Amino acid sequence: MKGFILMLTFLTRIPIKYTFSFNSDDFVKGIKYMPFIGLLIGGCLFPVSYFGDNIVPSILSLLVIILYLIITGGLHLDGLADVSDGIFSYRDRDKIFEIMKDSRIGSFGVISLILYFISMVTIIGYNDPVTILLFPLVGRCFALLICSISEYAKESGMGKEFVEKTKYSYVFFGFVLLFSLIIVFNKLLLIGAVSITGIIIVFVNTSIRKKLGGITGDVIGMTIEFSQVIFLLSAYLLGIVA
Repeated sequence: MKGFILMLTFLTRIPIKYTFSFNSDDFVKGIKYMPFIGLLIGGCLFPVSYFGDNIVPSILSLLVIILYLIITGGLHLDGLADVSDGIFSYRDRDKIFEIMKDSRIGSFGVISLILYFISMVTIIGYNDPVTILLFPLVGRCFALLICSISEYAKESGMGKEFVEKTKYSYVFFGFVLLFSLIIVFNKLLLIGAVSITGIIIVFVNTSIRKKLGGITGDVIGMTIEFSQVIFLLSAYLLGIVA
């Protein structure tokens, strides 16, 4: 339970007070709860989508995004911007790390954030409430997946323990939870959306690993946000085709 609370306070801005002392071992044990925290975030977004049938899609999207940012504090958007600045600089490995570490945001980081918000505002309002419920879960499942198949690119860093301590069993149970909910809600089309997201995320992750020699905490954050966009877009496009 300590691990869950510590991970919840790290991944969200939900105000939870705990009386026990912070312990890194307890924090690491909380990694396995990432999918459940994703589902909790989705559960907070679900009512807005469910009761927002009469709201214009763009406004509904905006409301969901604002609530999402309030809950998460925009934690992973920094990773999205930093990775974009570094990777698209087309420099050598050491220079990429230097760029990613810089607190200032570059042009590619700005572009990535603009595209992210345009995509989210455009897509969210056209997806059904179940998809809105599940997209934060999808993002955190794929974060665990890349942690489990990757090495950490640097000698130290905040994401090092995530990469080294993530077990395949965490990934397995995360996706079992995801697919179980898809089946329970009878939204089998979303299996296709998850599959498309997986193919793209693994391809992108492989490309980044070749450039950096592994992944970093920023890459984990980027994976969460990027996979959510791909999942929402895939779900919408598959819905049109179906």
